[in-house]
Amino acid sequence: MQPIAQSSLRSIDGSGLKKDKDALADGLKPISGLVANFNKCIREASKTDQNHTIKRLKKDLPAGWTTSTETDIDHRKMQQIVGLSFSTNHLSPDTTSQQPDIEMIQCDSRIEPGNIAPAKSEIFQCQANNLEFITMASFGGYILDACFSPTGKTLLISGCDSLNDHSLVTCRQGDDGNWSEKSRSKVEDSEEILFQLNRLENTLLSITPEGHLNVSTLNSYDHWKKTRVLEHPPLEDGDEQVKARFSPLQDKIMSCNPLTGKINVLHVDGNSQWTLLNPLGDIRQVGLTAPEFNATNNYLITYNGTKVTIWGCDDQSNCLENKFEKNYDSSIEDCQMSDDEQHALIFPRGNQVFFLARDVDGNWSQVGEVRHSAQIVNHCNENVCNRICKAYLNNSGQYALTHDLAKKCIISGYDDNGAWVEKREIPSCDLVSFSISGRKVLARLGRGSFKIWGCHSGNRLDKGQPLEHIGSDRACFSPSENLLLSFGNLTNYACIWGDDEDGNLIEKARICHQRGINFARFNGQEDSVLSISRDCTVKVQWLDRDGKWQGQLMVQHQKRIDFADFSISGRLAFTVSMDGTACILGRDDNSEWTLQAITRHDGYVIQGALFNKLDNHFLTFGCSDKDHDKSGFVQFWSIGNDGKWAEKELITLAHPVEIAKFSPDSDHIMIHCQNNSGSATLPRGATALLWKIPASLSA
Repeated sequence: MQPIAQSSLRSIDGSGLKKDKDALADGLKPISGLVANFNKCIREASKTDQNHTIKRLKKDLPAGWTTSTETDIDHRKMQQIVGLSFSTNHLSPDTTSQQPDIEMIQCDSRIEPGNIAPAKSEIFQCQANNLEFITMASFGGYILDACFSPTGKTLLISGCDSLNDHSLVTCRQGDDGNWSEKSRSKVEDSEEILFQLNRLENTLLSITPEGHLNVSTLNSYDHWKKTRVLEHPPLEDGDEQVKARFSPLQDKIMSCNPLTGKINVLHVDGNSQWTLLNPLGDIRQVGLTAPEFNATNNYLITYNGTKVTIWGCDDQSNCLENKFEKNYDSSIEDCQMSDDEQHALIFPRGNQVFFLARDVDGNWSQVGEVRHSAQIVNHCNENVCNRICKAYLNNSGQYALTHDLAKKCIISGYDDNGAWVEKREIPSCDLVSFSISGRKVLARLGRGSFKIWGCHSGNRLDKGQPLEHIGSDRACFSPSENLLLSFGNLTNYACIWGDDEDGNLIEKARICHQRGINFARFNGQEDSVLSISRDCTVKVQWLDRDGKWQGQLMVQHQKRIDFADFSISGRLAFTVSMDGTACILGRDDNSEWTLQAITRHDGYVIQGALFNKLDNHFLTFGCSDKDHDKSGFVQFWSIGNDGKWAEKELITLAHPVEIAKFSPDSDHIMIHCQNNSGSATLPRGATALLWKIPASLSA
């Protein structure tokens, strides 16, 4: 086995907390220090920022305190003083707690990326300074979302400074590797802003809570230019948010107003101008239930009362054309378009579903229907008429699953003559689904009983194979769908299933625990299975060199396993437990799984862990187990050329870490820290921090 690297944060007991409290009290300055610091900062502020910030200070001052202004203000831009405090010293077993002077100032200006205040040491503390701090974006209230673009070259942050002051911040990395803030879009009098970046990362779609659609494009100076492309009627408080997305091909934007059901489609021309394709036609999605909305490429299906319409997007005429229309005998509850836009499902109210298909000339027609039995069933302790509650098309559109309230499932699809027919009825079916490829159907027929059918390309459904595992209630396919796993809370083993040489489904191996199984999955190579049990153990079972499932590694924790999983490549795995430990598992030179590293965070709760895409870095993050509104940490691990893991950085913060994540290119780390000590409606302060991983740690 590989040597085990260990590190630990300082253990915090009752006496330690008292010492910290006394040290903090001795270190605090009187409130006059806050005002002095405020006056120092206000001298550097613009007049507008000065007036706005003074108003905020007045609200936060105790009774009896007043503020004064100075007239000789230098008009240089004031840097932000963040309204949350962070730890300035690393807490380790060999150090004495020395709390810094803490001054809290609430103001609306910001530290802009690339312009970091000298007092950044008060924001975080690094143990080894092995990571390069790049930039930060802060909000006086909270951060709604912070994420990297697919390439990792853009960072998008949505947040607010107050209940009616929201912004979307975009930071981009230039060709020289330097990061800078490219835009801070204000959204007034709203509670949320949604956004989506296109694949080329040069167009940003944002949706305001008022229902307005803005498109920002990068100009020749690499700055965002925002244009409002569509406005919706004003929404009332409590109304559902307008939905909008780029089409899969990214050349259209589709939006839906759930309040009115109205759908708009915009197309982009060669001059990057967005044009409404339905300026005159009123297209609405109105039915008995709230419509599900997905943006499509060339065809759009809508329903209104008893009528179903399929629209075609004609880019040349800049309009939507009616390609198919049909009235049914009862109101439409739902309709679905297949991902390839070759098939559609129509659900009238009741126990029927109709199937539509498009031919090679682009003409739509109804090709078949499936009817479930009309009966009274007990649903949620009420006697109701049976109806179809779920339906699925597989990836090819050649097969469909329909499932009703009476727990009956019907598999339907094309026959050899091209007609849509019922192929199999499955009674007493609790759950049913296609595999990811759509080539197989997996149905649960009650606890411990499953059945699998193969959907062959020649419109042939095989006879199906049973799978019995007493006490199990979950089953899943391996990535290739040649193997299966069954497990559950009422069984103390996970079972690996596969075909014998004659194509029969047989049990290949069992992974035994002392109690029920919470989770199990294959890795990408399908040569290992990870299982999590309620007995506080994680096991990894793997194929040995003879192709038998005989190798096994067990990791025993002292408390419940919070989560464990394989890395993306499947060559590594990790475990995280409520006992404050995280483990890194990997394969040695003999391809056997071993425990490669373990870390214990005494006094802290690990809330997340992840590997980067290249499997050479690992993160854990969390907060104090004494007060979740206070100190947080991020621990960064790297694997050396010798194959051994070692802690390379420990960042401590005075507020919990909401999320820490690697960029898609594995070159950066983003940390979102949230101060939860404010009011119930508006926490006081949130910050997103961006770090670069030096090339020396990625070699």
